[in-house]
Amino acid sequence: MATSNRRLHSSPRSLVDELRDAILNSGQTEYRVAKDSGTPQPVLNRFVRGERGISLETAAKLCKYLDLHLAPVRR
Repeated sequence: MATSNRRLHSSPRSLVDELRDAILNSGQTEYRVAKDSGTPQPVLNRFVRGERGISLETAAKLCKYLDLHLAPVRR
């Protein structure tokens, strides 16, 4: 019971984790995502590997390319 209770009250996933997963699950190569979104490929590669963050501008480009949007968490 305690385990399911923790799941119900766990924090939502971070924007970084969601964006990284969306890139990895897009079915596109990193090169294609970078080129088509206007993001430098080395920046995207280091972000996906967890070596660095990205600017909000870069995140916005990636979200637009991946057809993602922010939505409030329903509680």
